Amino acid sequence: MKIFLSLLALAFLSSCSSSLIKGLQGESALEKIVDQYFEKTLRMDPLYATSIGDHRFDDQLTIPITPEFHTQQWNAVQTALAQVAGIDCAQLGESEALTCKAFVSDLQNEKRLLESDLSDWMPFDQVGSFFAEYAELASGSSYVTFDNAKDYENFYRRSLVVPAYIDAMIANMRVGMKKKITTPRALVRKALKQLDRLLVKDYRKSVFYRPVLTLDRKVSDAEEAQAIRAKYNDLIQNKIYPAYRKLSRFVRNEYLAHSRSSSGLWAIPGGRKYYLARVRAETTTDLLPDTIFEIGLKEVSRIEGELEAVKRRLGFKGTLKDFFEFVRKNPKLHPFKTDAQVLDAYRSIESRIQAHLSEHFRTIPETPFEIREVEKFEADNASEAYQNASPDGSRPGIFWVPIPNAREYATPKMESLFLHEVIPGHHFQISIQQGLDLDRYRRFEGNDAYVEGWGLYSEGLGRELGLYTDPYPWLGRLENEMHRAIRLVVDVGIHWKGWSRERAIRYSLSHEPGDEAGITSEIERYMAWPAQALSYKIGELKILELKSRAKQVLGAKFDEREFHDQILKDGALPLSVLEEKIDRWLKNSR
Repeated sequence: MKIFLSLLALAFLSSCSSSLIKGLQGESALEKIVDQYFEKTLRMDPLYATSIGDHRFDDQLTIPITPEFHTQQWNAVQTALAQVAGIDCAQLGESEALTCKAFVSDLQNEKRLLESDLSDWMPFDQVGSFFAEYAELASGSSYVTFDNAKDYENFYRRSLVVPAYIDAMIANMRVGMKKKITTPRALVRKALKQLDRLLVKDYRKSVFYRPVLTLDRKVSDAEEAQAIRAKYNDLIQNKIYPAYRKLSRFVRNEYLAHSRSSSGLWAIPGGRKYYLARVRAETTTDLLPDTIFEIGLKEVSRIEGELEAVKRRLGFKGTLKDFFEFVRKNPKLHPFKTDAQVLDAYRSIESRIQAHLSEHFRTIPETPFEIREVEKFEADNASEAYQNASPDGSRPGIFWVPIPNAREYATPKMESLFLHEVIPGHHFQISIQQGLDLDRYRRFEGNDAYVEGWGLYSEGLGRELGLYTDPYPWLGRLENEMHRAIRLVVDVGIHWKGWSRERAIRYSLSHEPGDEAGITSEIERYMAWPAQALSYKIGELKILELKSRAKQVLGAKFDEREFHDQILKDGALPLSVLEEKIDRWLKNSR
């Protein structure tokens, strides 16, 4: 949604910025500007505040898809940009300069996104739509807790906003229909099935009711518990279910017919500009889509060579495609009968990694984590994922594992997935970041290029950490790396080069293992979440480039533990800022 400000409003912003930092200079001014912006972010996004352990707004829910909300966002970004323009980042201390440069980079990316954003007109898809996010929160399986009466009351108050949120989604989709900016039809159908699965006939068997089932254990006062139960019965029956049914009827009876047959952003008004803004934000680089596409093709070719080597090692004589099919159907690689066995296998991988961590890392976080299964209603469309722990220790990190069918869960990719999502990947990196002695912004903000780049880089450390001792887990690592390389090709193909969903599926099927259903789900994820899939490989390649540079510059003085400290000890920096930091470290280390 494009935001326009009057000259009077811009003059007001300029006046505010000058008065805000009056009497402050350099680092003190920067600290105030950054902290004020982050505070605005928390107030505008109370769910985000809850997720990082700030519970001041636990009873609130904003609707971020309205013009009023976007005006707030725009004003906050413009004000901060005007304020920070008066500070010379290069004249600050080392840590403050990193904050300054990262802050400016993030604001500029946010401004470009706000100027070109089309997502509000397409709020209904199978990846991260509000109706699914709320259901996950309401189930009590995510970062919202139901530990006492106050928690139940807070979430009840938050939930009262849900019908208005659903109404805003419907209103925006109607505007999108007029603008010819709609969700691809394949995604609408998939999301509609997801939505309808939430509306089980007996609401007391729904995910929305789950916290009520444990109410008596969490609230000891019987009278108070009964009052809460009555509130939730009314909430679910008379507010949540009617709102969800209203959304389902609208999508089925009106929106589906107007959803588009095209797959990518290129096909809708303003789509190319929006995609460029998303590419900049997701990669934190100036790389253009065509350049990223070529990088992807080269990586696909390189990794294919490594896959051929594994095939030869295992003595398989056919083509790679035949080999992938052989691996996919190999019963030895599907040993599980129950969901619990899958989760226990991941716990075994953890113990093997722990034995080698100190050989490669100086800083090892003590933040606990748990391995949990994804809710069944989301399992078909979910991937293994990490949810960060709360900084106050009240909630552990969570490694979410979707298991639609335990008997079909394959072992080859498990080691690389655990490395990526947990140790030394996301759980490791995010826990270190949240524990840094830095301002709130640096401790909690980040970008996918760094975070997912680190996760993919972590997969490459498996052999050093006691994994990949068998050819099949190594094959799984290569398959995962190929998957991320393919993303560079198909994401740009879909959103920039005019590829159809079917062409992207065919390209993926010809270069990686996996059944058509799984690959189709992945392609549809890229359709719903433009450019996010680019972050993994672009981030990993940058970290590997910096590691190679460090080895070349330092020679025998190179210490992998020190390199990892340098990458991790300042939080999730934009790649351009990270590169400057590492170059400065190398210059001072000669």
